[in-house]
Amino acid sequence: MKNIKKITFSSLFIILIIIGSYISIPLPFSPVPLTLQVFFVLLSGILLGSYYGFLSVLGYIILGLLGFPVFAGGQSGFSVFLGPNGGFLLGFLIAPLLMGIVRKNQTFIIPSILLGIFIIHLLGVLYLSFILSIPISKAFYIGSLPFVAVDLIKGSLVYIFSLLILKNKELKALLFSD
Repeated sequence: MKNIKKITFSSLFIILIIIGSYISIPLPFSPVPLTLQVFFVLLSGILLGSYYGFLSVLGYIILGLLGFPVFAGGQSGFSVFLGPNGGFLLGFLIAPLLMGIVRKNQTFIIPSILLGIFIIHLLGVLYLSFILSIPISKAFYIGSLPFVAVDLIKGSLVYIFSLLILKNKELKALLFSD
């Protein structure tokens, strides 16, 4: 029964990540749009842990690769994964895995969130540099630096939301029983 509940939460996060992708603001100086996906990816890593957080993002990416318009701005297909946003999508996938390991001890929620942001930005910048054939420094300036402050704000909100959600003892027991 507990696994069914966690799978249900994982499915819910697929939907939330999709909603976050539709809240997309293109930036004229960057091939990467500003979205709310990072918020929901980080929250899935904190609340669902490694396995189910990973499943949420994997489900989201599979839907996009199958042609459903779930990526930022309603895009879909392999071209998105192979384009400038591919590294960030890969970061979305890896972040919950690592965040869930760190978050096993609830006192490490903040470091877990910071790790998730770091992984998303690192993989995004490295892939952006590769795909656009530009120096890593330039990829950092156009693909990460403009988003750091916003993602730290999202991370702060994830922390606040997770504390509020985890005040419910039943949810806390369910979500933190890996």
